[in-house]
Amino acid sequence: MNPKKDTGSQKRKILKAISFAAAGIILLVCIMGSIYEWYGYSQVKNNYPSNGQMIKIGDRSIHTVIRGEKTDLPAIVIESGAGQWSYDWKNIQEELSKYTQVLTYDRAGYGYSDSPEDGFSVDSTIQDLYTVLEKTEIKGPILLIGHSAGGIYTRHFAERYPEKVAGMVLVDARNEFFAEQAEAYNDVFFETQDQTMNGLLARIGLVRLLGEKMFSDKAPEFLSPAKYVQVHWDVPFFSVMNEEIKQMNILERRLAETRLLRDKPLAVITPEKPDMQAKAMGFTELEEKKLEEKWLEAQQNLTSLSNNSELIKISDSSHSIMHDQPEMLVAAILSVAEKIKN
Repeated sequence: MNPKKDTGSQKRKILKAISFAAAGIILLVCIMGSIYEWYGYSQVKNNYPSNGQMIKIGDRSIHTVIRGEKTDLPAIVIESGAGQWSYDWKNIQEELSKYTQVLTYDRAGYGYSDSPEDGFSVDSTIQDLYTVLEKTEIKGPILLIGHSAGGIYTRHFAERYPEKVAGMVLVDARNEFFAEQAEAYNDVFFETQDQTMNGLLARIGLVRLLGEKMFSDKAPEFLSPAKYVQVHWDVPFFSVMNEEIKQMNILERRLAETRLLRDKPLAVITPEKPDMQAKAMGFTELEEKKLEEKWLEAQQNLTSLSNNSELIKISDSSHSIMHDQPEMLVAAILSVAEKIKN
């Protein structure tokens, strides 16, 4: 008998047993986490009731919030950016609703809204908004507000349904001009926005359990981290947002095919110092400065979409102007609304 051989064999058996035990524990944790996620997801509407109405579109429902009464100003419809939902615009909506009717909604897969049947697409997004407007008391033509990626959808919506849109406000909107000038930056940026890992963590309940600790401490006080995480940061959301991000480059370039707004009022609003976060993505300080210049140039180019446009630069603001400078944003939106009184 070889003592060394027996010792080696025993060690291998122990390691094998430890590996099986570890795998079993991980599997058990994943199963328990999935059950926790399923239960938490099923209780969302009870624990955090919607403050809006659910609009049926086939077998799906789209969450819609309408505030205010129609006046001689146009009704205002807000399209949020990628990753954000109607809740982010709550304070802006409340302030604007003192002057006219205002609609916010959660795109399919976001917030309280059901996921799209066949995955995210700009066409289904546009059609959902059209159906929401048709099924609610919102009467057009409307003033359409598009923030960030929401600017892509507002412009595609205006292309398909020009009679529905009386004017537009683009809030630090993504666009074809910047996409053409900053391909390297966009490639890195979209990589950083990949939601695959968040989607996996959400499936085993870790986002629901620990998400509030990941919530930005720079978020405005009116946003409840618990509501944001429990209602919005779920498996369908991360799945849809991932699809959205993967299509963003194509969607931006398709904007070059959209028609001009002619004489319809347009306000292009952007931070005085663009919120590029380029250095955090590995770009040099000089490269970041050049990217900021390209972003501002692209925002200026957006004013060419209308013969009745203006560029408004907002100081002391990040990309989320609706959080950082709500009063200035409300004033700018109302200024455009005044130009299209009934």
